Amino acid sequence: MMRRIAVFLAILVLAGRLELDAQSSSRSSRKGEDSIPTDSPVNQSAALDEIKALLREQARLLQTQQHQLERQQAEIDELRRQVAPQKGAEILAAIDQEYDAAKDAALLRNASLSFTRPIHQTNVSPVVTAAIAQAGKGTETGDSPLSIHFGKASLTPGGCVDFTSYYRSADVGSGLGTSFGTIPYSNTVLGGLSETHFTAQGSRLSLRADETFGSVRVFGYAEADFNGYLPPNGYVSTNSDSLRLRVYFTDLKRSRWELLAGQSWSMLTPNRVGVSPFLSEIYNTLHLDSNYQVGLTYARQTQIRAVYHFTDNLALGLSAENPQQFSGGAATFPALFNTTQTDLGSSSGAGGGTATPNVHPDLIGKLSLDPRWGNRAWHLETAGLLTGVGILTPASVTKGPVAKDTREGGGVSAAANIEAGRTLHIIATGFWSDGGGRYIGGLGPAFVVAQRDSTTSAFSAQMIHAGSFIAGAEWRPTRNTVIALTYSGAYFARSFSFDPSTRTLIGYGYPGSANSNNRSVQEGTLATQTKLWTRPGYGSVQVITQSSYIARSPWSLNPGSPSSARVFVGYANLRYVLP
Repeated sequence: MMRRIAVFLAILVLAGRLELDAQSSSRSSRKGEDSIPTDSPVNQSAALDEIKALLREQARLLQTQQHQLERQQAEIDELRRQVAPQKGAEILAAIDQEYDAAKDAALLRNASLSFTRPIHQTNVSPVVTAAIAQAGKGTETGDSPLSIHFGKASLTPGGCVDFTSYYRSADVGSGLGTSFGTIPYSNTVLGGLSETHFTAQGSRLSLRADETFGSVRVFGYAEADFNGYLPPNGYVSTNSDSLRLRVYFTDLKRSRWELLAGQSWSMLTPNRVGVSPFLSEIYNTLHLDSNYQVGLTYARQTQIRAVYHFTDNLALGLSAENPQQFSGGAATFPALFNTTQTDLGSSSGAGGGTATPNVHPDLIGKLSLDPRWGNRAWHLETAGLLTGVGILTPASVTKGPVAKDTREGGGVSAAANIEAGRTLHIIATGFWSDGGGRYIGGLGPAFVVAQRDSTTSAFSAQMIHAGSFIAGAEWRPTRNTVIALTYSGAYFARSFSFDPSTRTLIGYGYPGSANSNNRSVQEGTLATQTKLWTRPGYGSVQVITQSSYIARSPWSLNPGSPSSARVFVGYANLRYVLP
């Protein structure tokens, strides 16, 4: 635009100078007898005709250039619509920079939360892979119209405003996130009643910071929602949903190395592409349920990770993450263990508290490959987990020296995200572990405690076998709509022993155990996301739905109880995404 204005002004100045020269020559011919009349009326008319022709030619050129710019703008807009679902805001930034450099035209970026993927992954599908970032700006670089600049640094606020309604055929009573492991049976009061709620808890606030120091790129990101602690009377009058930290981390990149420190998604969480902490590159389904999908392996916890990118499509990462030895409260411990561990509260059993003893950080490694085979984008990954448990038998039990038992557990996972068609992706994940139940949504214990032989025997820890899987398809029938169909399950093995002090069975899944000792939990889900309206600089409006059928089956049933607890869950959401 500035170049066109400059050209136009230059033409006007040129025309003015030619006309002044013509007038000056005419005056000179009239002043002196020795002057040569080079600018006669005929010559002046010819010069003016030439100037007019030049102006017409320049106007034609400007009009042609304007048409070219408009055509290029239309092509870029179409490219935005085709590419934005797959590659996200950074690709748009790259397009904008090239366009600005070539044509001096400033274009607004589309900073919508939906359909985003960073640019650093070059081998990705040219169509949507349904990587819809529901929480905030999960892309790595680039500004939005709301960015605040401080030199080379920029701060960008973001988030979304949610109206969510949800219905459950049984009164699970767990809020926006479904408590998969405690679905009530139909022969109970809660199992015979339904629940319907409206909530804005899913609304989120985010702040991102971008800066470069020489060859080091620095990215900081903080995100919060309103799914924090809710007081018992929270829904009486004020609906006091508490602000909650989700992620807060700094990520640095230099050459092929990447370093992250802070609270982020666990590296055990499946990715859609690469080894990345960014929400748009993580597979956490498209669901409105804040507990996502049964069988999803995930956590959001403090960690420090290093990733080496061998190529744009091959990366290896190692992460040390906050540990929590965990039984979830479903397992039954020896009576003497419960008595002697009171100084730790229930944390040595249930886990998850600040007083929980932990042997060492959880160590997670991941290898990611993003090839392009058969002209289709693939994402393949495998990850490994090392986790530990430690318990202590005091002298009051052993009647002798203190005994300490430390066990190591671990697990392995694999995931694939395959572009099966131009608008279709197939997704599969699997996880098997000894002691990895905490990473399967905390649906089962990581360990149980046994006391062998006699009441003076030392306590020993036993890891619980646990596994999960997800199989899903994500289809984009139209430019602004994604449909996802997902089926998943989680399994927890039984482990029990005889308590010498009470002469009863203890552990997990033993005959006669509580129906909270789940053998398996399964879920089938149909989810849709539709972008109703979007405009660069103004954000977007989306409609999201989810319909799920969930069933849990315990190891032991009371006489006359149904074989499983089942519930239907339906969500409907209207979301405004900040630009």
